Amino acid sequence: MKPFVSCQLNEFVTQFSLHPPAAQAWPDFAWHKSAVLIPVRQGRSELEVILTRRTPHLRHHASQICFPGGRMDASDPCLQYTALRETQEEIGLAPQQVDIIGQLPEQPVLSRFMIQPYLGVVTSESPFYLATDEVAEVLTVPLRVLLDQRNHLQVKRNDPLYPTVHFIPWQGQLIWGATAAIIRTLADQMNPQGKHLYTPVF
Repeated sequence: MKPFVSCQLNEFVTQFSLHPPAAQAWPDFAWHKSAVLIPVRQGRSELEVILTRRTPHLRHHASQICFPGGRMDASDPCLQYTALRETQEEIGLAPQQVDIIGQLPEQPVLSRFMIQPYLGVVTSESPFYLATDEVAEVLTVPLRVLLDQRNHLQVKRNDPLYPTVHFIPWQGQLIWGATAAIIRTLADQMNPQGKHLYTPVF
């Protein structure tokens, strides 16, 4: 079964709503609440996803490729607000420039953060303004590349929190960890028949 591939935004949004994913049960830890935005926009020829690379001096996940987002502040009314606020702070994308179309199941990270991902369509072509203390660069990756489950590498582990570690190569770089796991969840939602597809690392 080939993965879902479309350069049409309306088809992507429709397909996303057809197969809502089931929430997964995670260990009952004292998780720190956090949220990220999965920003999708129409590029010159196809849909693309906006990602960031964290700066190398950060305490957690330094230099990793990730979605814009972060920890929920006490003043945040909800996690969607957190995702949009953090996105604006990190790359200058204002909330009014994003149309939230849904959310994915929560995803934990080893630093005891529980991430709530939100999928949003970017409705503006405004330039990015990076918070250079947190974000080293912005990357745009074709959506079709990320949704192709055949591009995903997996390592199976005997671990209740991370039974599978996901890796997605891209132009000599590697998207991995929680970010790759969120992308895998999205890919499986878009193409449920391809859930078994992946490339084993060893």
